[in-house]
Amino acid sequence: MRASRRAAVPMAALALALAGTAARAEAPLWTVVPAQSSVTFVGTQQGEKFTGVFGAFTARIRFAPAELASSRLESTLQMGSVTTMSEERDDTLVTSQWFDSVQFPTATFRTVAVRAAAAGAPGAAGAAGFTADADLTIKDRTKRIVFPFSWQARPDAAVLDARVTIDRLDFGVGAGEWADESIVGRKVEVIVHLLLTPAAGR
Repeated sequence: MRASRRAAVPMAALALALAGTAARAEAPLWTVVPAQSSVTFVGTQQGEKFTGVFGAFTARIRFAPAELASSRLESTLQMGSVTTMSEERDDTLVTSQWFDSVQFPTATFRTVAVRAAAAGAPGAAGAAGFTADADLTIKDRTKRIVFPFSWQARPDAAVLDARVTIDRLDFGVGAGEWADESIVGRKVEVIVHLLLTPAAGR
């Protein structure tokens, strides 16, 4: 009798552990609405600001404020899809000294951890703030960045907004004479706006 009772204790503990694992919900998957989403950037050329737009990108978003451990943000940009309202600049950006979009057609972004932002962090009105640690890869160079973003729930939709500043030289973007900051600024602000709807069968 004593032996069977001792055996019952670890079995009960195992059952509780399995029940706890099953109770942990995975963050839901969201679908990007392309026509109402954008990835843009703001740079400077000879002291003047200009805006660039990536016309083609995909994103895989698995997120819930209550399930940050299983939340993941991923995106792939088609580097040759960039436009800046200047044909000469656009032609230059896809060359080997810049994005080298022939050899490196895509840039990727993947989060490795997501957490709630510190109290008082800026964010859109009515939106909750979060911070992700993410790996950004451009021209086969990967750098870990801090990615602050806001999440605003809507009826049957959600909006993710983010602004992050990167150093283009960390990724070898703008080589040779273009590395001179007096010609083109090193700091580039990337702006992300995603309208999301629940994925089917999530």
